[in-house]
Amino acid sequence: MYDAKFRLSLLERLSLIGVYIRLPFRLLVNVVLSPFLARTRGKRMNRVVAETVAGFLIANCSPRQLQYFLGPSIEKYVQWAKKNAIQPVIDNVLGSNAKVVWLTDKRTDRVLFFVHGGGYMTPFVDNMVGYCPGLRKALLKQTGGEQDFGIAALVYTIYPATFPTQLTEFTLALTQMITSGVSPENIILIGDSAGANLIIQLITHTLRPVPGIPPSPFVAIDDIDVPRRRLGGIILVSPWISLGTPAPSYAQNTKYDFLTAGPLTRWGSYYMNGVEPKHVPWVKPLSSSLYKGIELLVSRVLITAGSRECLRDDAMNLFGMIEELQIPQEKLDITLDIEEGGIHEDAILDIESPQKPGGGLSQATMRQVHWIREAFEAAS
Repeated sequence: MYDAKFRLSLLERLSLIGVYIRLPFRLLVNVVLSPFLARTRGKRMNRVVAETVAGFLIANCSPRQLQYFLGPSIEKYVQWAKKNAIQPVIDNVLGSNAKVVWLTDKRTDRVLFFVHGGGYMTPFVDNMVGYCPGLRKALLKQTGGEQDFGIAALVYTIYPATFPTQLTEFTLALTQMITSGVSPENIILIGDSAGANLIIQLITHTLRPVPGIPPSPFVAIDDIDVPRRRLGGIILVSPWISLGTPAPSYAQNTKYDFLTAGPLTRWGSYYMNGVEPKHVPWVKPLSSSLYKGIELLVSRVLITAGSRECLRDDAMNLFGMIEELQIPQEKLDITLDIEEGGIHEDAILDIESPQKPGGGLSQATMRQVHWIREAFEAAS
């Protein structure tokens, strides 16, 4: 897991100070020019500020500097819990350095299990911590409080650790959750960007196990749990499968997206440099054959992206590969939702910085809420 005790070199600290000094000027320029810039035109000021700060830090800081500046994931979680009057609940994942944190009361009937993004480079930051609770709040409002669920999140080891560290931790965490009494059909996995990539790693590991790491909890064991019950659903928000290899949408949308082509390509290369060639198909599963049998693991999948985000093609290519398998809809209900004008992780930004008057959520974000409601209803 992230080690808060590491120290930056003198050069790294001086560089970071330079970023701090330049940030207010960049923010001022973007705020003043926001009506005229392709990236911010038509957006409310809260969104302009959020995108400018995130984009500037990502573009100008190294992974080590970001980790130092942002701080440990657990620290961010505890701060969020205190701010929201929630008692922190932190479960150690046995056999690993990972932890599972609860963003609601701990429960075993319905669980939305979140895997955060950040390119495997950054910790569990504030807007990611608040994302799933924001979806839950909208669902409770929509149902008059009648349909509720618990939210757990994986705090995994970030860079410089690479594959298979994160997959091992995720596998062990899910196994521990199921062993504790949560039925697979009552679990919805949701991940953004690198978190979505980690869920995809789990899918391919379940269907074609990686030698030398713990087996997926969804692999049936002869004479014990045949057939293995399926997951309640999977949501992949801005999934990342092009690590280190730019897709055409990188160049097309870098002028619109706060997560631009440069950092995406660098971060993907950093991660892939530590991946053995034999393991690449699990990290970058770019053949439809690698998803063969997915309907045995899950019956509902939602893939989301923005039409103006650099990872748009990743989402579309992933959907296309699974569609190539021609799985009947009654066995796998898969949906691709491309938000017109949306950018990277637009729903997370929408919950953090709503664009509607009064804090209302966008139609695309509400489609995620509705999908979660239907998935839990189908499992009950």
